[in-house]
Amino acid sequence: MIRTPQMLQKQEWLAFLFHRHNAHLASFHTFSNYCRIWIISIVILAVTSLSPLVMATFINQRLIQQAVDSELVLQTERVTSNAKRSMRFFLEERLNALRFIVNELPYYALIDNAHLADILSNLKLGFGGFTDLSIIDADGSQVAYAGPFNLEGKNYKTQPWFTKSIESDNFISEVFTGYRDVPHIIIAVRSINALGRLFILRATLDTQRLMDTLLSYKTNVHTDIFLMNHAGVLQTASSTYGKIFTPTRLDIPEFSTTTNVITPENESEHTFITGYSYIITEAVTTPFILLVNKEKSVVMGTWLNLGRTFNWIISISCLVMMIIITLVSTFMVNKLYLADKTKAETMMRMEQSQQLACIGQLSAGIAHEINNPLALINETAGYLKDLYHFTEEEQNDEEVMENLDAILEAVSRCGTITSQLLGFVRQFDVQTSAVNVEKLITGILRFHKKETEYKGIHVTTDIAPDTPAIETDQGKLQQILLNLINNAFQAIEANGCLDITVSHHPPGQITIEIKDTGCGIPEENLKRIHEPFFSTKKEKMGTGLGLSITYGLVKKLQGNIRVESSEGVGTVFTVTLPVMMKKEDKV
Repeated sequence: MIRTPQMLQKQEWLAFLFHRHNAHLASFHTFSNYCRIWIISIVILAVTSLSPLVMATFINQRLIQQAVDSELVLQTERVTSNAKRSMRFFLEERLNALRFIVNELPYYALIDNAHLADILSNLKLGFGGFTDLSIIDADGSQVAYAGPFNLEGKNYKTQPWFTKSIESDNFISEVFTGYRDVPHIIIAVRSINALGRLFILRATLDTQRLMDTLLSYKTNVHTDIFLMNHAGVLQTASSTYGKIFTPTRLDIPEFSTTTNVITPENESEHTFITGYSYIITEAVTTPFILLVNKEKSVVMGTWLNLGRTFNWIISISCLVMMIIITLVSTFMVNKLYLADKTKAETMMRMEQSQQLACIGQLSAGIAHEINNPLALINETAGYLKDLYHFTEEEQNDEEVMENLDAILEAVSRCGTITSQLLGFVRQFDVQTSAVNVEKLITGILRFHKKETEYKGIHVTTDIAPDTPAIETDQGKLQQILLNLINNAFQAIEANGCLDITVSHHPPGQITIEIKDTGCGIPEENLKRIHEPFFSTKKEKMGTGLGLSITYGLVKKLQGNIRVESSEGVGTVFTVTLPVMMKKEDKV
């Protein structure tokens, strides 16, 4: 496929965008680490600081709730008990008055309407609540009547209350309308006249007086106090369930001679605490059940408002604490970032200082390496001087030429040692540019063309087609590859192999693998190959600075280098470099 200039420009532009994207990803990764630390510190401080406060608030709310519930139950029970005693006294007092009249007055006086009217008048003055009085014989006929209604001559034999009154000495009915068509209560006392015949003294009580007695115990507008019968029908009006005679559809509470309070199991918008008591007098069990309802949410309104105010204060306090925690965490993470940055800069300066210190410590070895060839130069030069002084042989003598070659070789070796040493010490700035790795490797292999043909070395290169141009220092990368390829050629014997592979993996990086079939490196020397002046080459052919300089250059280009080797099999050097160097690390 032929690539036009326009296609190449488009590919280069896409590669540039990809490199920038990878650089942004690396920066984002570093930033996300500090964000993670920032978030974790906020969460830890918030949990440790706010948890006790929230827990204390919750416990306080529960304690207040329990205290208020307990007080509300006690208050409801107290109101119910007081109203029960008042109702029982109200009914017993009027029932006892009728019993006294029956026991003290003769039958003939009771059946006198005028006398009966006087008795009713005295009862109203002494007790109140009485509406009328009547004497009813055993057949249900009304013998005498005193009151505002026209009931003379009425017969009550078919009335349920009459049947129950004949069966017991004392009777109190539930509220009903009867012939009057007005809600009322009947209190009846059974007795025997002088002829031994049964008769009933019946009194009618006004329900309004009964209501007034109950309402006197109503502590506030949110308290509902009322009577209902054993069938659940209202005997007095209720602000909750409606008018008199309305079925409440309430569950009839369990019979008990004491006052009890029913607390709701499930809280709802209108939750009632209900106190109840069966009205029982000494002489008779009445058909009434006294109930006191207190709406919990209304009664607790003051406490709820206080709780809301307290919750607002706690919420504002938590918000202020969260702001302070956020500011403190931000300050601490910034300090951590600056400390890490300072530490990295300090470590870089320490590495440079250690390199200089290493050079100072190894100066004796350097002097030894340089003095040996210099001594040879001195001896060889002296020998040539003696030859020219004592002989008259031609200047192109073979011995003279051999010694001259020795001098040149020694001088070349000194130059190599000096240049490598300078390369190890100097800290040149990285000058980045777009580098085509394939062209760089091809150029280096061109220098070894003669040696390749001479030794019969088989060289192969495998450059991945998606390998992009990388942003790096071309000179330093060239020196890295040159050192590694030179070492490979020196280690390979005749008819060996050298394989160079370049791949775009992992994403955002390229990997250069240089594999040879040379003599390999002993396992015990693998950890020392990057140390200055350590060499595995025989007959002191190397200075020991090449791989140390290579290691430093790779780190300078933000890359990594690793080596795998088996003695007698070969060596593989793998260099990994970023496609685009991070700006903050360029120095």
